[in-house]
Amino acid sequence: MRTTSTLGVVLAISLLTAASLSACGSDDGGGDGNAGGASGTQGADGSAASAAHGGTTINMEGGTGMDVTASGDGFDEVCAATVSQAVFKPANLLFVVDRSGSMNCNPPPTTTTEQCEQTPIKTNPAELSKWEITRDALKAAVQSLEGIVPLPSVGIMYFNSDDNCGFPTAPSVSVVQLSGTAASDPQLLAFNTSLDGVTPKGDTPIVGVMYGAYTYLQSATLQGNKFIILLTDGAETCDPPNKPALLQWAADATLINIRTFVLGAPGSEGERSFLSQIAYNGGTAASATCDHSGSSADKGDCHMDMTLPGTDFKTELTKNLAAINAQALLCEFDVPKPEPGQTGVDYSKVNVEYTSGSNPPETIPQDTAHPCDSATNKGWQYTAGNTKIKLCGAACDKVKSDPMAKVSIAMGCHDTEIAK
Repeated sequence: MRTTSTLGVVLAISLLTAASLSACGSDDGGGDGNAGGASGTQGADGSAASAAHGGTTINMEGGTGMDVTASGDGFDEVCAATVSQAVFKPANLLFVVDRSGSMNCNPPPTTTTEQCEQTPIKTNPAELSKWEITRDALKAAVQSLEGIVPLPSVGIMYFNSDDNCGFPTAPSVSVVQLSGTAASDPQLLAFNTSLDGVTPKGDTPIVGVMYGAYTYLQSATLQGNKFIILLTDGAETCDPPNKPALLQWAADATLINIRTFVLGAPGSEGERSFLSQIAYNGGTAASATCDHSGSSADKGDCHMDMTLPGTDFKTELTKNLAAINAQALLCEFDVPKPEPGQTGVDYSKVNVEYTSGSNPPETIPQDTAHPCDSATNKGWQYTAGNTKIKLCGAACDKVKSDPMAKVSIAMGCHDTEIAK
């Protein structure tokens, strides 16, 4: 059965005169309420917003439709008469997976990285190899997405592509939406069949395959947010390893809503710095203060590092894939734009409200004082450039876990006064 508790919420957005707004840009943590391009994580959903000005009322009802009614005088005073409706954007996940020869090894402690580099085979045939663990974890992670609404799209590409240093320019399985029924889903079957057909061998062309992945996602016509999940157990081993170019591609990709998660499997200890920089530039850093300095090849903690002493690879991989699934399903929405000829939006004049079922609405404050992914952040933030509003931390968790959730966003215009 498909669940709607996470993403089945409708967002109704109206652009209104600022006279109808109260507590605009309020800040739970000391923010000043100005737009300011604050960074963050997550978005909104919902509907059922109501705003009045000069005898004019605009009512929005969520679900399958929306009623917009006007009565009394002053309708022409509404900043943007257009009322738009949106839903949570689906996630598009492209897994970019290392199938080099070292994936044949048992993970530590059975086989150390040094032993694997010398002889990339299982030292204990009775235990799973890194590849077998990866294969099974990816199958489980993708199958778990069958219950998400809206349904994500998934695809996979491998490196290398020729048992040497070759890299693909397109996925082995293109990014296509899941059906929601695991038992009969052709996309899930194609994904799993592709994984079952892999025999690890050859080298590790990370730069080449990532170029192919970014190029593919940039040109692909996909609705929603796009994500690359890079999983590797080793260092770039193919010439020419143009690492600075890859780091720039990762940063540039975030500007067109492509973000990059990075999973470092045992064997990637010597590439911690590089993998950490990819994750940081790709917009998925583990924290705002993580090390992406590049000071030493084996130092960096912005990515999901599964090489640390005492780490169980199978457990960490399963946990990290679940975390990626959760992070990819963002509480994030576009800020609406006024119609041509209408007054521009004033980003400092905004109300965000959350409603659960028939309960009274609750105001969600703007909070720029805490990182958006922090559990202490119970508010919202703009993304860079004020193009999106994200619900943060506890606020996003609350909305995503509430099947009755509705969120409304009301924005004022330039050259109007906020009602005191």
